[in-house]
Amino acid sequence: MLYLITWFTDFAGVLFIFVGTRYLSEQNASPTMLGALGALYFLASAVSSAWAGTVADRWGYRQVSIVGMALLVISLGVNSFWHDEYWIFCVVYVAAGIAFGMIYPPLMAWLGHGQSGQTASRRYLFFCLAFNLGIVSGQITGGWAFEKFGVGVALLIALTLASLNMIFICLHKENNDEGNLAAGGDEGTDVEGNLSQAFARLARFANFGGMFSMSMLWFLLPQLVISLDIPADRHGLILATGRMVVMGTYLLLYLTSFWRHEFRITGCAQTIGVAGLIILSVADSSLGLAVGLAALSTMMGYNYFASLFYNATGSCHQHKGRAFGLNEASLGLGAAGGSLIGGLTANNLGSRAPFQLAALLITILLFVQCIVWWKSIRPAQKRLRG
Repeated sequence: MLYLITWFTDFAGVLFIFVGTRYLSEQNASPTMLGALGALYFLASAVSSAWAGTVADRWGYRQVSIVGMALLVISLGVNSFWHDEYWIFCVVYVAAGIAFGMIYPPLMAWLGHGQSGQTASRRYLFFCLAFNLGIVSGQITGGWAFEKFGVGVALLIALTLASLNMIFICLHKENNDEGNLAAGGDEGTDVEGNLSQAFARLARFANFGGMFSMSMLWFLLPQLVISLDIPADRHGLILATGRMVVMGTYLLLYLTSFWRHEFRITGCAQTIGVAGLIILSVADSSLGLAVGLAALSTMMGYNYFASLFYNATGSCHQHKGRAFGLNEASLGLGAAGGSLIGGLTANNLGSRAPFQLAALLITILLFVQCIVWWKSIRPAQKRLRG
């Protein structure tokens, strides 16, 4: 049931974001306005995530998730019937950001509660596949519904999905036995746990830079797509293609272990992401956009799945909500910065300049990670490997 809830949550949320940004772009909203809107959404989500994860550890995962889901339903309901005013979009975006921040950290901790090792890894693989399936569904459905029926019907679809999800999460009960770990479980050693904590901290840098880039795709790419005369349905398919690459990356990482606690793999993934951003900054066709997005999506898939693995194996079960809350907060802060700064950059330097800026930021953050790894993490790895 939790995987179905995850799928429907992202289905509704991404459909809402896609339709909203496409609608505002066609109404000639400025890049600065779109960027500020994205920044408000993700900043609200980041603050909410950091708070909700800690609260969920004490109050209960289900209770916090229900409150967040109720707020999402209310937000989509308001926007479905009153979507003609910019200020309504702004208020609803902030409320939706708060809602998502309240839903995901407790949901992620709920999935991994009482689980460790390969069992936890498998659960998070299914979680990643479920929410990415929701993103793909939202992008394809959003493009199709917007093209065929307009903004009103598309938003009603999102409201229907969120309402169904509210019913599902209310029906799903917490299992009091979930916290009982079986004897002889595959918990890692203290040294390995500390190493995972260190890599989890590095992953926050990577997630910040990655979401700085991805937020530009969600909130600023629509204007570039429209300038290239790409229709809404093909726009949705391009985004969905990138998301399928993300899902393939998740599956590869789950089936292998060569990347775990290996900083060189982290560096390679972020280098591929930089290349993708450069391609996006010069692409002038659907194919070029798809190739650049595929490279960027490879980095995003690695960054996120690795961060889930390191937070799951580096935090105790009593504090998983807080760990995942901080992880989601780093994503939200990166996305907020990307939306705002990207909007200002696009307004002054053109619709391609934000992608060049994002490539520079990821390069700088990768350099910082190299320094941290060399000075603080590499010695611990040498001791662990004897």
